[in-house]
Amino acid sequence: MSTAHNTREVLLRLAECLDVGLTLESFPGLSRADLSGMIREAAGPIPAGGTAAVLSVDGAARGNPGPAGAGFVIEQGEVTLLSAGRYLEEATNNVAEYRALIMGLEAASTIGIRELDVRSDSELLVRQIRGEYRVRNEGLRPLFAEAQRLMGRFARVTIEHVPREGNRQADRLANMAIDAKGAVRG
Repeated sequence: MSTAHNTREVLLRLAECLDVGLTLESFPGLSRADLSGMIREAAGPIPAGGTAAVLSVDGAARGNPGPAGAGFVIEQGEVTLLSAGRYLEEATNNVAEYRALIMGLEAASTIGIRELDVRSDSELLVRQIRGEYRVRNEGLRPLFAEAQRLMGRFARVTIEHVPREGNRQADRLANMAIDAKGAVRG
């Protein structure tokens, strides 16, 4: 790892980049492995026990389309490993649902999760990811493809539909992000 960067400074820049959607090029001199190591170090160890982590995702749009947000929570056992929400500006609810899934998959991969059980209250998203429904909407196709690509990073991924009441934390984060018009932490 480059000695020109300390972990705190890099993590603060990373948080800023996530807020505005910048990429790895925003960190000259640091490799993807360097950043991943810093994030893992800051996050602490992933609890042992052989259980899969649970990723709860939710998107929200006020109007359809309208101001939108995406939220996710990653838990393992009784421990919340990571949770966040992001403002999406104008989007449909279905786009927000996919963005929440993509954010959560990226975060879970970054912190080293290998097995993941995804939970969403969007029946459309769940059935499309499972292959039970075709993705007919042109705007959802690239999001579907990105979610599929990210799921390939894990040894095992399942996805299940849960009632809205079973997804309150992710919903709260998505709505907090809309209210804040920016990124929020759980």
